[in-house]
This record gives sequence, structure tokens and C-alpha cells, in this order.
Amino acid sequence: MATLQSAIQGSDKSVAVIVPSRPDPLTITYKALLSEVSSFQAKLAALGVSQSAAISIAIVNSYEFIVSFLATSWQRAIAAPLNPAYKQDEFEFYIDDVKSAVVLVPRGAYQSGSPAVRAAKKFNAAIAECYWDPSRREIVLDVKCLGQLEGKDQQPVLKPKPDDVALVLHTR
Repeated sequence: MATLQSAIQGSDKSVAVIVPSRPDPLTITYKALLSEVSSFQAKLAALGVSQSAAISIAIVNSYEFIVSFLATSWQRAIAAPLNPAYKQDEFEFYIDDVKSAVVLVPRGAYQSGSPAVRAAKKFNAAIAECYWDPSRREIVLDVKCLGQLEGKDQQPVLKPKPDDVALVLHTR
């Protein structure tokens, strides 16, 4: 049986992801995608993310979303994507419901006190901004608040298993 990790295949030069943008779209090969997801997975493990931890992803559909979603599943954690346009009470409901260990938000959300950030603080979830840095050509995981992960040891980088829960999708 396959996992999200074993399902991604392609040659080193084959295009895996195209993110439309102006003036130039972001084009990512399978080799680059696999490398980026592995790197982000290691960042999650260093933060203390362990098996079955819920990671709420409150960012728009983007390369950052793809990488954080896949890296979460590779770390045997559970991705809980949230609509970044939710109001604070909606974020609170979902973050509390899955007991999010970490809430990923876009760059600038922490300083602006976005609804997702305020909700994450209420439930002591770690908060990290997640964004593409074109100069370094990598997805940054900028931890703003460790929350419940404060003092937690770095975790090993894990290999997903076919029976892992990789996604919690809420509907209302």
C-alpha cells in the first residue's frame, strides 16, 4: 500500500508543480519538490512534531501549502487544512477540535495578529509563519511562538506508514 511519500514519483527534470505568478511562474521539478518536502519535514521534527500531532495549515493554496501538507504527512503527523479566511471563532473551533500542536500561517500574520494567530494563542498551539523565500529558493518555517511545544525535544525524522492518518478535513 502506498503513502503520500511513496506516491510521488518522477524524473529529476520532470515538472511536478507550477504555481502561476507574474511575471514568471514558479516551476518545481520532482527532484526539487522531494528535496523541499524532506527539508520542511526535518524542520517540523526539529520543532518537536511527532507522530499523530495535528498541524493546522491556515495558508492559501500555494507551493507553501503543498510542501507543508506533504511534510506533515511524511512526519506521520496529521494535516488539518483550514480556510485562511475563517473568523477567529471558526479557527478556535477547529484548532480546539483537533488539538493542534502547530498552526501554520502566512508571512506577516503573527505581527498583524490575524484571527488564526489569536485562536492558536488561545489554545497554546505553536505558531509558525510559512513562506517561500525566492532568494534562498526554499520554504521558510519561521517559528514565532512555541506554545505547547516549548521544551519538547527534537523528534526523529519519521517514515510514513500506509495506515497513518494523514488528513483531517472539517466541513460544516
